[in-house]
Amino acid sequence: MLKTNFTILYVDDEEQNLVSFKATFRKEYNVLTATSGNMGIDLLEKHKVHLVITDQRMPGMTGVEFLSQILPDYPETIRILLTGFSDIDAVIDAINRGEIYRYITKPWDERDLRMTIENARQLYGIRIENIKAQFEMLKTQVNPHFLFNSLNVLSSLIHTNADAASQFIRDLSRVYRYVLDVKEMESQELSAEIEFLQSYIHLLEKRFDQNLTVEIDIPTEKARHRIVPMALQMLIENAIKHNVASRSKPLHISINTENEGYITVTNNLQPRDDSTESTGTGLANISGRYDYLTTRKVLLEKSNDTFSVKLPLL
Repeated sequence: MLKTNFTILYVDDEEQNLVSFKATFRKEYNVLTATSGNMGIDLLEKHKVHLVITDQRMPGMTGVEFLSQILPDYPETIRILLTGFSDIDAVIDAINRGEIYRYITKPWDERDLRMTIENARQLYGIRIENIKAQFEMLKTQVNPHFLFNSLNVLSSLIHTNADAASQFIRDLSRVYRYVLDVKEMESQELSAEIEFLQSYIHLLEKRFDQNLTVEIDIPTEKARHRIVPMALQMLIENAIKHNVASRSKPLHISINTENEGYITVTNNLQPRDDSTESTGTGLANISGRYDYLTTRKVLLEKSNDTFSVKLPLL
């Protein structure tokens, strides 16, 4: 997020502090000011605010009380408290209840405050990326097309092969149980991710038959590494979404760790005529989640024949 799009609400009952803050930061950020907690709440209802900075000692409503009141309605907003040393007990209480990101003593030092605001801006960006990633995972969890196709396959198997139908139900159950289990996790052991992926691939193979092959080659020693949960599944889903998988043009997907420090997902490139144009959202979400965990980047490689995504092993 650009600095100029980052909105700060500064709440302080002393007018000169508001004027000073706005004069210092208005060229870099979008700054709103309020002289009371109630006025701050009114502004929050009218504007999208990313960071709230509030004085602790204010008449009518203290800073901690103000932050406690807005927390349920604006949980994603970063909260900073300005306070004197005499209010340290209130600060500790607020931190313990998870209501503030950090506190700054008054009078504030411009350099310290500027650094804190910039850190808060970056933290907000990370939070939003995680929310988007969870949303993408949720969409996969309840994807109506995936569920509809799976139920169609199951319906067919029930009438033709009871044993295969039973295995299909077990695999479908494992897939959805795993999605629920990892939705709050930042990383997962590769071995567990591969075990989940096997169940997911079994479902796909029943649907696509010989039109799709997925090969996994992961040495045992590499399986102890960790990766972002569901990332491999999302990459397989993207490959199927954007490429032909037919008897005359089977889709081949390989997953391996041949590149040191990475796990690579590669598919042969055969774009569908009716494929929805890629927005890059899924790859951006995966990259954003990796940026939160490591400085090593997700790598993309495209040739005339193949498309590859390399995910760092953690």
